[in-house]
Formats: sequence, structure tokens, C-alpha cells
Amino acid sequence: MNKYVVIGLELIIILLLLAIKYLNTPIALYVNGITALTVLHGFIVFVIVVDLLRRLVSYIYAKRKNLSFSQKNNFQFGVNNIAKFIIGLGLIIALFGMFGIDIRALLTSLSIVAAAIAIITKEYINDFLIGLYFSFSKDIEINDYVKIGDHKGRVSEIQMLKIKILNDDDDMVIIPNSKVYNSEIINYTKRDIRSLSIDFQISNTAIKNLELFEKDLIDSLIEYEEFLEPDSFNLKIVNMYKDSIDLKFQYTLKHLDRNVQRDIRKKTVRQVFNYISEKAALPLSDG
Repeated sequence: MNKYVVIGLELIIILLLLAIKYLNTPIALYVNGITALTVLHGFIVFVIVVDLLRRLVSYIYAKRKNLSFSQKNNFQFGVNNIAKFIIGLGLIIALFGMFGIDIRALLTSLSIVAAAIAIITKEYINDFLIGLYFSFSKDIEINDYVKIGDHKGRVSEIQMLKIKILNDDDDMVIIPNSKVYNSEIINYTKRDIRSLSIDFQISNTAIKNLELFEKDLIDSLIEYEEFLEPDSFNLKIVNMYKDSIDLKFQYTLKHLDRNVQRDIRKKTVRQVFNYISEKAALPLSDG
């Protein structure tokens, strides 16, 4: 639905609800005469006002950043998360109000219970606070290509409690915010995202000259030269052992295109794997 239509409908609903509340009509008298209906009426107004403010803030931000309304970045996810949290608090207060319970008196008299609830929900509170931190930080942003722990992919959402990344196999990986915060994070987008690499281990006896081996690898990718920067190839020594050596074969794509990048990565990995297999190498992983 068009954003202007939604905002217009919310304004109309707020005006109608305010009219029901404050105009001296039979409906207003009926609603004001029943506590549950009064609380429910106030909660609905509260939710619509919060959602309207959320939409207006996101709209103003998108205009200033020249973003389309459908595009989402960290700030907008952060605003959404704050709005959800405020609505959640409003729902709790409304439920207490429907039963005629003063939440302030309840929290005062049941401070021990409140402390126990805080301890029980500390993990959720921790995930929420970390989610807010990521929402407004530049460490991880929407569409960044990252590695979090053992998972690698593109950040698609930053939610209140979890972060979603889409890996190279188009699988959606959902990671709790606290786990993300406590994990080592590699943000490949902060470098040239076109730069890729393939890590592998090879026996010392399988190669006699690294320069010739590097040339052979480059020649094995000749059919993909239209997609690769010609001077970007580099064979790097990572670790040396008694019987083997860890190598990193690096290269750079010419253009930023996710589908092309995934296709070239797959083809390049297979090409290098096939070549190294012929030379009795043992591939481990790609990066």
C-alpha cells in the first residue's frame, strides 16, 4: 500500500478515535464508562501515534539521504526496533490497566519480583541493547558482506534480538545479537568488495616453483578474463609447515554485481579445485 495512503488512514483513524473519546455522544459515554474499553481505546491511539511517528521519521530520513521508501538501512531498522519496544511497553501497561492495576504501585510493592523478571529476561534485554547499538553503528550495515563466526553472507536485517544474513547459497542465517557481538566479525565491505580469495593447502612436493604455479593458476582462469581485473592476481603464502604450505590465491572482479560475483566465485573455485586436484593439492575453503 502507498505510504501516503497509510499515513492518511492513520491520521483519519486517530481523529475518529479522539472524536469517540471526547465528543459527548452515546458511544463516547459508553466507552468512557467501561475501564477496559477506555484502556483499549487509549492503547489503540497510542499504537497508531507511535507507528505514525515511526513512518514520518523514516520518511524524513529517506528524503534527506535520497533513499527510496522501500530501501532500509541501519537507522531505519533502529527506529523500527525502538517503536516495537515502546509499543511492547505500552501493551504491558494497557493489560495491567484493563484489570484496574496501577503498574507504578505494583512495581513498588513487588520490587523483588521485578528484579527477578529482570534477571530472567537479561538475555533478551542484552540482545535488544546490542541490536540498538548495531542499528546506529557503522560496524555492520545493511547489505554489508560479513563473516560472523563460521557464517559468511550479506546482512539483510538488523532486528531487535537477531541479525539476519543471506549466505552464498541463499540460505537465511539468523544469529542472536549477543552472539554477533561476542564473535569475531570480518566486514569484507569495508575493503574493496570486488576482491576475493581462495584458500588452500598443498603438499610441498606438489610444486617446485611458486611463480610458475601462480602463472598456471592464472592461465587456468583464462576463460573468465572478461570478468576479472588482469593485474589483480596474487598468490600469497599464509603458513608454512614441514610437509605442506597454506596459500591464498587472490583476484578482483571488474564490476560489483552480486549474481555475477556468486557465479564467478563458484566457477573460479571449481576451476582452481580441478586444477589443483590434477596437481595433487588439497583445497580447504574459499574466501
